[in-house]
Amino acid sequence: MGLTPIVVNHPIERQVSMLIRSLLKTLALPPAINILVILFALVFLASKPRLRNSLIFLAIASLTLLAMPVSTDFLGQGLETFPALDIDRINGKDYQAIVILGAGRHRNAIEYGSDVPKAMGLERLRYGALLQRKTGLPILVTGGMWDKDRVPESEFMESIIEHEFMGTVLWQEDQSRTTWENAEYSKRIAAENQIQKVLLVTHAWHMPRAAYSFEKANLSFTAAPTGFRSGDKELPDVLNYIPQASALHTSVLMLHEMLGLLWYRFVYE
Repeated sequence: MGLTPIVVNHPIERQVSMLIRSLLKTLALPPAINILVILFALVFLASKPRLRNSLIFLAIASLTLLAMPVSTDFLGQGLETFPALDIDRINGKDYQAIVILGAGRHRNAIEYGSDVPKAMGLERLRYGALLQRKTGLPILVTGGMWDKDRVPESEFMESIIEHEFMGTVLWQEDQSRTTWENAEYSKRIAAENQIQKVLLVTHAWHMPRAAYSFEKANLSFTAAPTGFRSGDKELPDVLNYIPQASALHTSVLMLHEMLGLLWYRFVYE
């Protein structure tokens, strides 16, 4: 039986809670965890050189491995289990909406003078707009705001869809702050509008956690993943084994997603 999530309503408590959660998440993932292990070994294991050196080697080796594109591909294959849709064969009559999950924001982007989606959010919006052109289905965008935000994420998601991708958003879900809440609040909108089944748009590596959340919310869906990271054969084989900053970034995203999925299955069982 899962735990009941703690709901924090006071603004200061919410900020502290979010800060602690962000800090713990950062420290639990590379490169912070690797640096902590090295510092621990240097400070507390000076009298045990073999153990100290082993921990330092493990921290450096694991960071190096995660920075290799071959490792990113391996992690991606474990998460990207939902296949891409054949968009030319989608029957729009089988669904009543397209649900696009938010992916965060750049606050008050200087060149735009407003909040804008991050690159991953744009990938999702672009694909959702393409699905709408292929099926004619209405779009539901989902994403709320944190304490420092001035507008819900769904607001500028709608603006991007309509003004840059020439699509149409029929519903905004503007309360959610997590993938779990994306599903819970989208279900409410679906129930109010006789929506029985949707096309669910998010990144391929994020789809397992999104699918778990929507299944628990009892909202029927077909996965419409985008932004696949595994199976990229553009690099020459030798470069797949050379550490790269972009590969490390993607590997950390994958590890974060794995931890998030485990956490959801523990808390929301």
